Amino acid sequence: MGLNLEGYLRDLKYIINTDSGSNDIDGNNRIAEFFAQAFEKAGFDVKREEVGPLQRPVMIAVTPGAKEYEFYLGGHMDTVFPAGTAAERPFRRDGDLVYGPGTVDMKAGALLILYIAREIMRTVPQLRLCIVLNSDEELGSIDSVDVLRRWGARCKRALIFEGGRKEGRLVNQRKGIAKFQIEIEGIASHSGTAPKQGASAIVELAGWITKLDKLKNYERGTTINVGLVEGGTALNMVAPYSKALVEVRYVEAREYQRFLRALQRMEEKPFVERTKVKVTQLSHYPPLVPTEKTKALMKQLEQFNLEYVKAGGTSDANRLASLDIPILDGCGPQGGFPHSEKEFLSIQTAVERFDLMCAIIKSVGDAAPNSKE
Repeated sequence: MGLNLEGYLRDLKYIINTDSGSNDIDGNNRIAEFFAQAFEKAGFDVKREEVGPLQRPVMIAVTPGAKEYEFYLGGHMDTVFPAGTAAERPFRRDGDLVYGPGTVDMKAGALLILYIAREIMRTVPQLRLCIVLNSDEELGSIDSVDVLRRWGARCKRALIFEGGRKEGRLVNQRKGIAKFQIEIEGIASHSGTAPKQGASAIVELAGWITKLDKLKNYERGTTINVGLVEGGTALNMVAPYSKALVEVRYVEAREYQRFLRALQRMEEKPFVERTKVKVTQLSHYPPLVPTEKTKALMKQLEQFNLEYVKAGGTSDANRLASLDIPILDGCGPQGGFPHSEKEFLSIQTAVERFDLMCAIIKSVGDAAPNSKE
């Protein structure tokens, strides 16, 4: 039995037309409730967790009675778009394409998980699944990461349903990412009458920006971006304060260590005398790399003639990378232009992905009865 396309598109229209930016808690709660009811109706045990200061919803659905699971099926409900975007650009179908905010990143993939899980429950109900949908992935899963890892640790393997790549390729490698805050304390002074008595935090930050830019290594896949800066209090005052937010993405662990050593040297020896620098790591998620277990899974799947690509962006696959389980990403349907007004989904790829992922889960999963809790 293939994908119920009429039902899929009807449900997709509902969740696309429901705003769910990462900080839109009400919108994400509505989508979480939609999924919770649908999974319960399909026969899954459903749990809701609320995480972080904003009580962000995480929806978990599991095969009843299981203690461990064959597959972790992961996705997210949130988007990057502000409230009101769904009203401005609602669900729109044009032939094989569907347009709307969050279409391919990743409401279509999250919804496909539901339809796949229904099919597995209908045909192989003893095959144990764990589905986790969070609502802060676009922020780096800052509040939900512990929930993801707790449930991921109970699973043998993970499939993440971010959008598929060109020609149906899956993702088996993603860069690691770390974010840092750099705060600089200078000495305020009148810039006209007593400039030498001051120590400019902005000039110190300028030294950091130029130095950090030189640490990039495109050949090794290391990118560094000083994305946000602020500083100073008045035009006629030597700046007593400045701040920057920095992001580093990398493939190789030694490149990340090189970056950390450079940060430490600059923090210990500022460019401008009498300034003080404080570096704070805000988050760090290691790269997703093809481990031996992932390679073994890929070998098991050779019959499907799959192709794999590296991705420069991060996903919740990175958040699970510290677990000792094989992980494949990009399992969702294909589309294009995520995070933009031109974002779209190819409907045909949703049909194809449904068939492929159901076949993969059935071929690899161990459907033997599991002990009860």
